[in-house]
Amino acid sequence: MGVKFIRPNEAAIQSIAADMRQADIDEVWASNHHTPLEALNVGWETSKSAVIVAVNDEPCVMIGLVKRDILSDIGTPWLLGTNNALKYKRHFIKQVPDVISEMLTVCSKLCNYVHVNNTISINWLKRIGFTIDSAEPYGYEKELFHRFHLDRENYNV
Repeated sequence: MGVKFIRPNEAAIQSIAADMRQADIDEVWASNHHTPLEALNVGWETSKSAVIVAVNDEPCVMIGLVKRDILSDIGTPWLLGTNNALKYKRHFIKQVPDVISEMLTVCSKLCNYVHVNNTISINWLKRIGFTIDSAEPYGYEKELFHRFHLDRENYNV
């Protein structure tokens, strides 16, 4: 099974948007009132780095890192995936330490929010070392989200 990191392009982004996981669709709507395609395009445009993970040439996940501002050393990591990405999750897990380590070379602290109902993402974030805070209202809809964060000095590959 071939896992490749590819540069974002319109065809791959549209493919991910068309098959985005419902939990990710609900999350981007509740947080920013974005459709799947809008969320991917905004993420691509605002990220310091963004990449698409393809398995067997099928775009499954788009990952990015938005640097909050030039004065802080905080980055906002994000990941949006397809329904098919779940069947390849073991392959993604192997790649995660390198991706997180790369993000932590750009920003010493990573922080974002995950919708309280996005249990697959919450469990995955815990597994890869993020701290998950108590749920609080967040975003346009003021639905419950967990803040998740990770510091460079606390990350053990």
